[in-house]
Amino acid sequence: MAREMATKTTQKPRSGFGSALGRARAAQQAPAKTAAQQGRVSVWGRLKRYLREVKVEMGKVTWPARKEVAQATSVVIVAVVIASAYIGVLDLIWSYIVKLVRLG
Repeated sequence: MAREMATKTTQKPRSGFGSALGRARAAQQAPAKTAAQQGRVSVWGRLKRYLREVKVEMGKVTWPARKEVAQATSVVIVAVVIASAYIGVLDLIWSYIVKLVRLG
């Protein structure tokens, strides 16, 4: 037991300033790696991969039928007409009230 405690207390810590210096020295001694060795890809390679993945994902999309699109579009148009009529009526009412207050 005493021997285990002695070895635990005499070991150097693995973290902190000392280990950082060791890693820095190892990095200085290692030869420089090229972009290909580091696994880095050029901008064009990344763009090509992105576009390829976009094509795959677009193939997974379930597109609505023409009838569904027409129906949804008509619902949106009707909602916009109703909202604009409501806002227009409120604008007329408030403009009339403001004119009354100015004249009174």
